[in-house]
Amino acid sequence: MATVPITLSKHVLLLLYCRVDVKGLFELGKRYPWPRPQRCPRCEGMRLWGHGYAARYFEGFMEPLWVKRYRCPECQAVHTYRPDQYFERYRYSVVDVVMSLLNKIIHGRWLRCVNRQSQLPWYRSAWAWCSRGQAIARLTVEHLWQYVSEKIPGSNQYEQLRL
Repeated sequence: MATVPITLSKHVLLLLYCRVDVKGLFELGKRYPWPRPQRCPRCEGMRLWGHGYAARYFEGFMEPLWVKRYRCPECQAVHTYRPDQYFERYRYSVVDVVMSLLNKIIHGRWLRCVNRQSQLPWYRSAWAWCSRGQAIARLTVEHLWQYVSEKIPGSNQYEQLRL
């Protein structure tokens, strides 16, 4: 029987976002009841195996939190759960990041309650993402809305915040 090579897109979601009680996750650790995905988001395969846990740091917790991982034996992809209140690769919540960027866009300064060295990469990331199709001199609230709509799964189904 010949094997057919599968060409997979590099842009397939390997993070599984779900509503998570972060305090409950902290208290329960690896005993937290993660939902089991029905299918592999990458290849739609029916078999997903538990693949242990990964330690992830989130702001407000001194210790890492354990997030569940699943592995698809068909496409070899490893999918990691992540609380939907946090952007990919950020340890601060979506609310903290958006408030920081809004403060920078509207008032021209960083939030005092969050380290400036943490906020600058958020601004640069948003600016780089918004500059993909066109050159922009600075971020606007509309740019921020587009950025957040793309970064948060399902966020484009809500009405834009009016300021």
